[in-house]
Amino acid sequence: MKIQLYADFTCPFSYMGKRRLDEVMEASEEPIEFEWRAFQLTPEASKEKAMPTVELLAKKFHKTYEETLATTKRLRDQAANEFGLTYNYETMLAPNTLNAHRLTYWAATQGKSHEVAEGYFAAIFTHGKDLNREEDVLEVIANAGLDVEEAKAILRSDAYEADVQADRSQAIQNGIRSVPSYVINDEALITGVQPVSTFVQAINEQRAK
Repeated sequence: MKIQLYADFTCPFSYMGKRRLDEVMEASEEPIEFEWRAFQLTPEASKEKAMPTVELLAKKFHKTYEETLATTKRLRDQAANEFGLTYNYETMLAPNTLNAHRLTYWAATQGKSHEVAEGYFAAIFTHGKDLNREEDVLEVIANAGLDVEEAKAILRSDAYEADVQADRSQAIQNGIRSVPSYVINDEALITGVQPVSTFVQAINEQRAK
């Protein structure tokens, strides 16, 4: 059974959706093959020093910093209560996620995409890292036990860039407009942070075919 997760590292629901998939994989009676699929929400985002997330949202929605920070409470509570996650919006940054996606694809060739994806989510939402900085991107790679020098060489090339762009284009062609979205066995589509039971039903339906 294969589940592809379309997500972006700056999306709070994507992080919760990745954790929900962890629960599904643990609950499944059969092994599930995890495949990361990139869906950059803002591929045009600056690749220079990342802007604080709350400042970016305040500017986008024409609100004050304080008003915007207050609106994050529901997400903080949901992330903490349902998934045990800590969302630190006071220190959170909004980078361009291209390089993180590229190295997650490379990590898949090493059997480590699941660990690296978790690391990049935590880097943004919990630890306030700037994934526009090479050292912050590579720190996740080091923590996953992967070859940092090889990863650095990938960052300084255009490796996997076309894959990231192609995944987003393919997703849009297939009707995916939001993240997280899941594709089970290249057929069944689930969107949003759904209950484990929704996944179990879809998996059983695929198994019965």
